[in-house]
Amino acid sequence: MLTSTTQQLTTVSVSDYPTSLRRYGSGPPVLFLHGAFFPTQWLPLHDELSRSTDLIAPLHPGYAEGAAPDWLRGFDDLVIHYHDLLNELNLATVHVVGYDLGGWLAAEFASFYPERVTSLTLIASTGLRLSDAPSFEFLAADPNRVTEALFNGNPAEHVLDLPDPGDITGFVDAYGVNGVTARLIWERRYDTRLDRRVGRLRLPSLVITPEEDRMVPIAHAERWAELLSAKLVRIPDSGHACIVEQPHAVARAITALVTEVES
Repeated sequence: MLTSTTQQLTTVSVSDYPTSLRRYGSGPPVLFLHGAFFPTQWLPLHDELSRSTDLIAPLHPGYAEGAAPDWLRGFDDLVIHYHDLLNELNLATVHVVGYDLGGWLAAEFASFYPERVTSLTLIASTGLRLSDAPSFEFLAADPNRVTEALFNGNPAEHVLDLPDPGDITGFVDAYGVNGVTARLIWERRYDTRLDRRVGRLRLPSLVITPEEDRMVPIAHAERWAELLSAKLVRIPDSGHACIVEQPHAVARAITALVTEVES
């Protein structure tokens, strides 16, 4: 079974809001924006990326605390928050990587602050609306169905810190995290303005998709790649949880882009 490593969270004050993050490694700065799944863990993927980059992996506001701050109402609030975080860290530009919901956020951030983005990588990203390829409604689904969809029916040794129904503390924590996610996407699971906004970007970009994604159909990745004029990399033997199932392959694709842009 995969387990979290021992890297500890630190706290940075961003516009007077205590922001939890992990920062390890040296090299080009990479901002990793987590998704709705595995949001609070330092994953083997993070270990891989921190071997060749200065990896900054924050928790979105509310995910550490289990309750969203009053000012968090949508992705635009997170975009401003991460702009201020970069200022606090004295980083003029970063390579931005986003997984799942974090990919949506990464695209929003790049569309508003392209001058702060050295390259953009989206992994199994949500955020687009494709009427003929709807995404899985995980917030309303049975937890067992969510796990099956994440791992294409075979979580096996890949399951990492998923909530144990018998663990009251873990259940409460997971409920709080899901509440923050719901505040961001309950009204809409997409933003129809993204097509126009992202289509204007001229950034070195990469779209990573699992070979079979039961959460977000592959058509979404293909559309992202089209909008960004980006290379599309398919990760074999993986589902939506590709960052857990195939961390080495995902890390190789990201670092290849970072290395290419930096050189």
